[in-house]
Amino acid sequence: MEDLTLVAGDVRFTSRLRLESVGPANARDLWLVHNDDNVWPWYGNERPSLVQAEQWAKFMGDSWRFHGVHKWIAYDRVSGEVVGRGGLSRTPVDDDWGQIYAFLPAEPWVRAAYEIRRPFTAHANWFEIGWALRREYLGRGYASEIGHAGLAYAFDVLGAQAVVSCTVRHNVRSRAVMERIGMRYAGKIRSRGMVEGVDGEQDDAPFAVCVLLRGDFSGADPAVVGVRVDVAAADDGGHVAAGEAVTVFKDGRDAEGR
Repeated sequence: MEDLTLVAGDVRFTSRLRLESVGPANARDLWLVHNDDNVWPWYGNERPSLVQAEQWAKFMGDSWRFHGVHKWIAYDRVSGEVVGRGGLSRTPVDDDWGQIYAFLPAEPWVRAAYEIRRPFTAHANWFEIGWALRREYLGRGYASEIGHAGLAYAFDVLGAQAVVSCTVRHNVRSRAVMERIGMRYAGKIRSRGMVEGVDGEQDDAPFAVCVLLRGDFSGADPAVVGVRVDVAAADDGGHVAAGEAVTVFKDGRDAEGR
């Protein structure tokens, strides 16, 4: 199966987005996303500081360096505006993420650890996927576009056996995106997070878990078609060398425009 997106340095493209791997240089843009009124209430009791975002960006950069993957910052390909962040990350080998084992096959690859133990010991063969969008970009298909790119990267580039996604149970918008990109509801776990109608983070918040196994991955949604583009002729400021080709999505929206 052909990749939906191809690497151009540390940048990937969809039809509308430029996806850059997060590192220290993206700290302020990461902070912009996590300070958005649509984002920060899902992750904690207060808006994060720039210092916190710088710490997160450094950690993500280290994960890209040692684990070969972590989240992207999504930029509008035309305007350069920050749309959100999303993509994949390896999951820690710990009791919290160990709850996911119940939703994966009883096979050795599930518990196997990645060979490089920095910046933390992670699972080798399955990944978490997620997304967060600034308010003005909701309802326009960007989360699904990021999600499709992440799944393609997981299965076609990293050779993943499974991808999981978790969100607090009352985040119905995120759950809808999971199902829209082909993931299946598997059950729930409890972890630290937000509970509907309760102020502040709770230690036993219910999270919905969706899973996609390698054998069930059939490529892009029918509305998302990979198209080869000659960047020398069609470059739109995405910082790709002249003459280099990338694959982009033809359309990332579903019938409801999300």
